[in-house]
Amino acid sequence: MKFFSKLMVSTCLLSAVSFNAVAGIVFSFTESGGNVIMQSSGVLDTTSLISQTSASWGGIGTETNNAPESDIMGDTTMGSLDLAFGFSAGTDLSPWIGDMFTLLFPSIPWVSSGTTQFATYYLETGGIRTPGIGLAQEDLINGLWTPDVSWIAAASFASIGLTVGDYTITDAQTGEFISIQIGEPISVAAPSVVVLLGLGVLGIVISRKFKL
Repeated sequence: MKFFSKLMVSTCLLSAVSFNAVAGIVFSFTESGGNVIMQSSGVLDTTSLISQTSASWGGIGTETNNAPESDIMGDTTMGSLDLAFGFSAGTDLSPWIGDMFTLLFPSIPWVSSGTTQFATYYLETGGIRTPGIGLAQEDLINGLWTPDVSWIAAASFASIGLTVGDYTITDAQTGEFISIQIGEPISVAAPSVVVLLGLGVLGIVISRKFKL
């Protein structure tokens, strides 16, 4: 029984780790058939971030900025923003400061679908655009934000000014992350998959234990 209990505890710990490993959201850009497509996914727990001054945004698209300001993207076709959140002190913000986006205001005829609005920054003291997330209060459910926005445009990464890469910021204190992926998206195993794998291993070990 002690052996069985230890295995159950290990499986539960594996499950907990897997849920923490995917605590965040992804904005993924891909090229397909002469189009650039942006899709959003995941769930962001805003209670694991730091409340900040609200960000503003107009329209839809991306924007480059010079350091120390962040490259930013957003979509307010569904409404305005009235909340903003930033990362904890000590978080590495450098992934979004540089050449993720290379054009200031690219004139791209994006077609947007979805019901949520956002901008990937907040205004720090002095008007500095700082990595974070601007949202609408109406889109939060118990502090959780689930983006459903997707874009499509007849364009290429080069014409829009997108630099291929994985640009992920992970909160230094909570592990909550916001990722902007340009190019083939990185596959992350869903929590349920990891849990099932853990249970499968558990079953095999128990089976061998009783055969011995």
